[in-house]
Amino acid sequence: MTVEATGPTGAVANFTATAVDTSDPNPTVTCTPATERHSRSARQPVTCTARDASGNTATGGFTVTVVDTTAPTVTVPGDVTATATSPAGAVAAYPPASGRDLVAGPLPATCAPVSGSMFGLGQTLVTCTATDPSGNTGSAQFRVTVTYAWSGCCSR
Repeated sequence: MTVEATGPTGAVANFTATAVDTSDPNPTVTCTPATERHSRSARQPVTCTARDASGNTATGGFTVTVVDTTAPTVTVPGDVTATATSPAGAVAAYPPASGRDLVAGPLPATCAPVSGSMFGLGQTLVTCTATDPSGNTGSAQFRVTVTYAWSGCCSR
């Protein structure tokens, strides 16, 4: 059985184990760990024992595998506007982005182009990413717009 991790403690594995017995229509089945137990490790064995009314027992089992396939979320700053300081554009700085993962919690985010880079005239799309320990990568984007302020000049 494979379940998706829902937080740092793993996941809740819901299962029902049954048994069939020729002399007892309702043998008692118990599993360890029981259903709905949080699985903290990536693979957790579950052992189930069936007991009929005569006291006969049979044992079986399976493995609960917890996976993390959910990408982290990335929070980016709002769009940034900077005034050109030269025909090449402007050096623009922006607040840091951040990442958050359901399992790993807060994560660092990296952005490209980096804050403090020279941005050309017009709009530049900045992409920020965060990767969790399971290798899932999330991303988000914002824009840096460089405007050229015409100061006017020259009198007759």
